[in-house]
Amino acid sequence: MPGWRMRRSVMITPGHRPERLAKAVSLPADSLIFDLEDAVPPARKPEARAVVAQALTELSFGRRERAVRLNAIGSADFVADMAALPWASIDAVMLPKVERAEELHKLDATLDAGAPGRDIAVIATLETPRGILNALAIADASPRLAALFLGPGDYTMQTGGRITPRVLEFPRQILVAAAGAVGAQALDAPYLADLRDVAATGQDAAAARELGFSGKVVFHPDQIAPVNEAFTPSAEEVAKARRYIAAFQEAAAKGENLAYVDGTFIAMDLVPNMERILALAEAARKAASA
Repeated sequence: MPGWRMRRSVMITPGHRPERLAKAVSLPADSLIFDLEDAVPPARKPEARAVVAQALTELSFGRRERAVRLNAIGSADFVADMAALPWASIDAVMLPKVERAEELHKLDATLDAGAPGRDIAVIATLETPRGILNALAIADASPRLAALFLGPGDYTMQTGGRITPRVLEFPRQILVAAAGAVGAQALDAPYLADLRDVAATGQDAAAARELGFSGKVVFHPDQIAPVNEAFTPSAEEVAKARRYIAAFQEAAAKGENLAYVDGTFIAMDLVPNMERILALAEAARKAASA
């Protein structure tokens, strides 16, 4: 599995819009995904490949992850994507509409042949009922897997539900569990009700973090700040994590396996989560000062 990196906000930008790609690299999103799939009209996909390839090689990304959303594996557009992209300038790929583990096996083989020696991370999109129900097999399928992303559009189209928190609760729980089982990140669906409603976006992101998501896809620049804030540990969380770790280390030094702090028993199983909070807080601090 590729090394950990912070993905609080993951911004998807249409690949045929060079002015938007140029703006994206100035925004405080953690990951930038240049889209060759749904956001690009079919007739403009060749143009998008050329625009994205140029942007990846010429724009300055700073700390931001450089990623591309490919077209569905097995399609002619996927083959054209693989041939056109500058793999030395790509950190990750997002694969849409993943329904079976075999699709990630094929992607691995294609990346091994087309980008040898490159540790390209994979973000697999689960956006259909079949993909959600096969979530664990998909998560287990590739050593390149860094994250699972929930796409709500096709899921609700096939189930007949609406894109509401209640309807998405089941696929969200399944996706988080599958990602957690393999040590990958879970990325939540974008908040679509009102792209410029900062408060509602932040509330939706906070609810996703409570479920175990590591970050969220965003479509509009106004969504980045509230999403980053929701997925960044607060000063109180950081202080608590430090107290818990210190208390457990003190107990362990005395030969004990439990510590008692803030009215809570601290055992070994709580320590890794506290360490993740501190690591994320430090990564967020460095990003803010970059």
